Amino acid sequence: MGEIIQFPGQARPLATTVKLADQLVAATSELPDLVSAVDRMGRSAESLCHALQGGLTAMNVAFGRALVVNEAHQRLQMAVQKAMELADTDPDAAAGRLAELRADYARLAALR
Repeated sequence: MGEIIQFPGQARPLATTVKLADQLVAATSELPDLVSAVDRMGRSAESLCHALQGGLTAMNVAFGRALVVNEAHQRLQMAVQKAMELADTDPDAAAGRLAELRADYARLAALR
């Protein structure tokens, strides 16, 4: 038979060793569930990030569109001001220009 090697330190009774082994098995048996839970949380976070990215992209597109509409609105306001100034010298031309600008404004309002 083999030789028994004594480890330094106090020897533990077999019951204590078995109890510690059982506790180790119990503690590590829950690790797969923990790993699965962390994986699910990671996937949920990834899904949330994708949703946020989509929302931010949509907001960016809407903001860009609002800037275009705002710029067009400002150009229309300046054109209306010029048409009103033209009314003093050429009322018929001013009326025609204002009719064109109303149509432009209707198209612009449809973009909103």
